[in-house]
Amino acid sequence: MSKKSFLRTGAILVLVVPVVYLAVQLLPVLFRGYEVETAVQSTLADAVSTKGVVVREEMPISDTSAVRSYLVADGTRVSAGASVERVFSDSTQAENAARADRLSSELAMLTQSQSQSLASGGDIDTLLKQQQDGLFNLLRVIDNGNYAGLASAKTAATLAVNRLQVATGTAGDFSARIAALTEQRDTAAAAAGEAVYLSAPAPGGYFSSMTDGLEQVLTPQTLDAMDAAQIAALADAPGGEMKDSAGKLVNGYEWYYYCVVDDTSAQRFIADGGTVSVEIDFDYTGAKQIPATVVGVVRANDGSPAKVKLKCDYINADTINLRAGTAQISFKRYDGVRIAQSAVHILTMDDGTQQRGVYVKYGNIVEFKKIYPIFETDQYVVVPAKVQLGSDDVSLKNEVLLYDEIIVSGKNLYAGKLL
Repeated sequence: MSKKSFLRTGAILVLVVPVVYLAVQLLPVLFRGYEVETAVQSTLADAVSTKGVVVREEMPISDTSAVRSYLVADGTRVSAGASVERVFSDSTQAENAARADRLSSELAMLTQSQSQSLASGGDIDTLLKQQQDGLFNLLRVIDNGNYAGLASAKTAATLAVNRLQVATGTAGDFSARIAALTEQRDTAAAAAGEAVYLSAPAPGGYFSSMTDGLEQVLTPQTLDAMDAAQIAALADAPGGEMKDSAGKLVNGYEWYYYCVVDDTSAQRFIADGGTVSVEIDFDYTGAKQIPATVVGVVRANDGSPAKVKLKCDYINADTINLRAGTAQISFKRYDGVRIAQSAVHILTMDDGTQQRGVYVKYGNIVEFKKIYPIFETDQYVVVPAKVQLGSDDVSLKNEVLLYDEIIVSGKNLYAGKLL
């Protein structure tokens, strides 16, 4: 071999060997034959899926105004005669009223900023912290998408900035700004005209701005007379359309969820001489973990789905506008480490017994850990969550720890295997 060929071969080897080495190291990482999930704290509910209809004792508020501004939030209890909304003849009047209200708020903020009792002689460090807190709170509101609180957060942040400017002499007088805004406010208020308010009719109740036209149609008495098949059909197609309106008042805080479950699950809603308490998670809504009690179960003789009546006494903005839909009814919730059934293996131990457990990745070594689930479904098991082996029987038996890397899929797994 000539010297030139030798040098060429050596140069190629110098380039190829690092590439081959890097490829050998990366292949197991990029194309590894297993998947892992980190063991974290979770909650799994012992639940039954259902569908049904929510009914209440409710009364729509009668008003034909085209434009309105609500004064109370959904789910708020109001007494008879209390103002629940301001009504307008057209959108222009409403816009002027809203502008007057915004300017009044800004005027109040400027007046407060200039107040000697709040700003003059104030501690600069305290005012700086108030400014920083106000700005951070405003950013949190924006980041969380809580736009209902945006106006108050903006006002608080601006007030903190103004106080600091007054205290440091940067802006000692807002008189000109106050005079200009006062003139604009008065002009807008004059254009809006005299305020007209809609009051809650007797006897009062819990207010909602939404109606669907079924308030006097779907009542507890009506659904008491229906069978499971009728409830199921109503849950699929209740009729009506939920929309903004003059609103309604719900008489009392108790309401009912009529639902259907399979006959096998129906037995779980029946208690001999006692009361069955459950929690309802309504799908696709913010109404979660709503406490309820079972007040009635009607089972068919032929084993077809049963009708269940649940009573709830928890009312807020998330529950007051519920009507028809699916839900998960939970009998108990289990806290711990949730593990996919696909990760669970059964091994024959040295003494011949069968042991359930999971394979856990430690570095690049596989280890088998015993589990004794406290609850399981077709998809998951739940074991106690802990950061170290405890002293009680359950903790000693269950060897999985929080943040273990549990192998949920892989081939030819065994304890001691190198990955």
